[in-house]
Amino acid sequence: DIQERGMGNIQCGNTLTEPCLGEKDIRYDAGASNNFVDQSVVWGKMAGYFKTEHYYYSGNYTPIETSSIASLVVKAFPSPGYENFTIDGTRIYQHNYVFFENAIEGGLSLVRYTDSSKHTSYEKDGSAIVLPYLTSFSDFTSQQEIPSSVSYPVGNNSLLATGYSDSVFGFNDEGYTTWIETKTCLDEPCDNMAVTVENFVDGSRVVSLLGTQTRITKDEFIEGMNQDYVDYNVFNASQVPIPMEASCNNVDQCLTEEQWCESGDPSCSESPYQEPDGKVKPGVIAGFTIAGFVVLLAILYLVHAYMVKKRDERNRVKFASRVAQTMSIRKSARSLSPALLEKEFNKIDKEHGGRITKEALREFLESGKAGEINDRDFEALWAVMHSDSSETVDFLEFCAYMAQCQDEYNAAARANRGSITVAASLARMSVARSVSVKVATEGLKDLEAEEDAQEGQEEETA
Repeated sequence: DIQERGMGNIQCGNTLTEPCLGEKDIRYDAGASNNFVDQSVVWGKMAGYFKTEHYYYSGNYTPIETSSIASLVVKAFPSPGYENFTIDGTRIYQHNYVFFENAIEGGLSLVRYTDSSKHTSYEKDGSAIVLPYLTSFSDFTSQQEIPSSVSYPVGNNSLLATGYSDSVFGFNDEGYTTWIETKTCLDEPCDNMAVTVENFVDGSRVVSLLGTQTRITKDEFIEGMNQDYVDYNVFNASQVPIPMEASCNNVDQCLTEEQWCESGDPSCSESPYQEPDGKVKPGVIAGFTIAGFVVLLAILYLVHAYMVKKRDERNRVKFASRVAQTMSIRKSARSLSPALLEKEFNKIDKEHGGRITKEALREFLESGKAGEINDRDFEALWAVMHSDSSETVDFLEFCAYMAQCQDEYNAAARANRGSITVAASLARMSVARSVSVKVATEGLKDLEAEEDAQEGQEEETA
């Protein structure tokens, strides 16, 4: 059940690899939704059409009754308006309209409209990136771009946004401001909301806004906007078409698809949180290491066993060949009689002490046609020939080793005496075996009688 979430050759989250980052960190989970309503229920609650009412206060919370906007003195307490909040997957289109009535009765009034766009973030935590947006009062005022900000869900009923701007339109001209905005549902379906906005310059509050929002239908929104244009005697140049003709009121300033993508809209851009290549679990690495070590040991053991086997074969060939060179081989079994074996033993044991020393054995091996034997092979041969703790080889050990060299001796015998048949060679080596057993149990007594019997048997075989 390999999860193909990793971007490289090694996939994370399977039996051999560590869990994918996406299992613990939603930012790396390619399957997690980028849509607003899937990340936080509060976004879905706040979508729709609303009737708004704003109240502006100075820094010391004194009501701002009037303000000067575009050379007009307008009423600002309260300021009625509307909001259209639309969610489309990863994108939000938010349009706000605030009516400022002329303080002079019968004078022309203004509408401040704001197009704000948001998209979800790569964090996948419900936060929204508020893109730079445009606010305008009418053709009498220039459109000013507000820098981007971030909005966060707080629980299931509130939003918190922070940002900064060049000024608070119509209420503050002191320059660069930062602001904090909250929107809170006052009931479960969020049909009624409370809104607060605090604006600061150099850490001092300059303007505060307290407002309410009440949900209305689309028809009520359209009818209310068009009726308020008439009731407030709004400049024609300050009016925007309702219903809207595009995704923003400032048609020439609507975001293009390219701008959405360049700003980091997850629906058309690549997240920086990409699942890295899978990492093999430490236990698996250790397991493979141990398994590899075991296999290596097995291979080394087999190689060693093979080399020991070949070395023992070389030693048997060398020893048997040397013995075959010194024996006077006949067609009779007497060729390998106990006396003949003893004679060969004594050829090696030049001191006739009844035991062969290492030096004597090496001298014997290297004195014939076989040539020199290397130290390692000789030590192995010596270890095989003498079975006790002594540093010499006795006659019994000599005969026992000769019995092990049956095949090698037969080969050497055939090479030295072409007339020797395979059957005769096998008979001689059988004698060697029986001699070794006989010597071990009964010594050399009555072996001459056995020689005569073996000779007769050999003659019948021949």
